[in-house]
Amino acid sequence: MNMKIDTSVKLTLLAAASLFAACGDSDQSSAEVTPAVPPRPEIAAVLSETAPAGALSVVEARKNAQAGAKITVEGVVAGTMSPFAEGFASVVLGDLAMQTCDKIPGDECPTPWDACCADPDVLKGQRLTLQITDAEGRPVAQSLKGISGLAEMDRLTAEGTVAANSTPENLVISVSRLHRATVK
Repeated sequence: MNMKIDTSVKLTLLAAASLFAACGDSDQSSAEVTPAVPPRPEIAAVLSETAPAGALSVVEARKNAQAGAKITVEGVVAGTMSPFAEGFASVVLGDLAMQTCDKIPGDECPTPWDACCADPDVLKGQRLTLQITDAEGRPVAQSLKGISGLAEMDRLTAEGTVAANSTPENLVISVSRLHRATVK
């Protein structure tokens, strides 16, 4: 049990730390090629060709989420410079209304997903963490970046359970079904 708590705490701290990343002179780009790696079985099992119905916005999900409750949410991979956890199946999901840099006319930010021009206090209420866990409830030890083409600014719909370690400031959803919208 201590391992489960320690891993969950570490993941929560990693997600929280990534949420405070700000816009900088990074030359990172969503066009960076991530090598195609087959997903671990726990990840492959939740990937879905169809979107779950009845999705809430990230903002609405944050208002109503209770630990242990089933929830479906829709958003975009955004809200921080590094939305994908390194080495763990976890990603930051931003509200579709989040002011990402691509929504600002004339803005040529190379990392529009970081929402660096948005008010940081507003951003706090517009994001949550999705995680895929193993049978023991620990985050799967594989990054989601590049799995089935998953990248920053992708639109996702996720169905799952609000994790027991969630707080009003840090909503974490353990995903049982994940759909990536077709990229145009």
